[in-house]
Amino acid sequence: MGLGAWVWDLVDLAAAQSAEDAPGMERAFQRLSAAGREAEVEEALLQSYLFLGFPSAIEAFRSWRASGVGPPSATSEDSEAWLERGLRTCATVYGDHYEKLRYNIARFHPDLDRWMVLEGYGKVLGRPGLSLDIRELLIVAMLVVQGASGRRQLRSHLQGALNAGAARADVEKTIQRAAAFAPAENLELAEKLWLAVRTGR
Repeated sequence: MGLGAWVWDLVDLAAAQSAEDAPGMERAFQRLSAAGREAEVEEALLQSYLFLGFPSAIEAFRSWRASGVGPPSATSEDSEAWLERGLRTCATVYGDHYEKLRYNIARFHPDLDRWMVLEGYGKVLGRPGLSLDIRELLIVAMLVVQGASGRRQLRSHLQGALNAGAARADVEKTIQRAAAFAPAENLELAEKLWLAVRTGR
């Protein structure tokens, strides 16, 4: 059974936000609201700050609230729960490369490694509300639009989407949809990285 149409609207939203394409975001908001997927929009916009920064997330929420959707109730969790969830989620996304990732990030800075697990994978990407495979597809969409600046992360999350259970056809569809919001060379780069992931090179 394939992914619902609303998932592709979320992919379009992630790509449009990454491209700073306000009309594209508005079109996605309208389709997602019509489909009753307001909760999924909230999760997509929340996770965007990890890859696009707080300013982008804040402006995206400003546009979303302007469409008439009010904020949900705040969640209440503690950092201990985030850490446990982050360890599991990060290990799922990186699979056989998990230990190498942790080692490399800790070499950059040990606090960065801790924040990656605690905040990135525990507090944000491990949240309920969206399945991990869909979260990874949204990350792929954002990184396709970023192009060369997100090259290393894109390759990791192309593999991460597969590790999280996304079908190859859905990863390919995400690349194509996201590329519509980006220069042609971004599609070429994404397809090259996707080939490397598929062939294990």
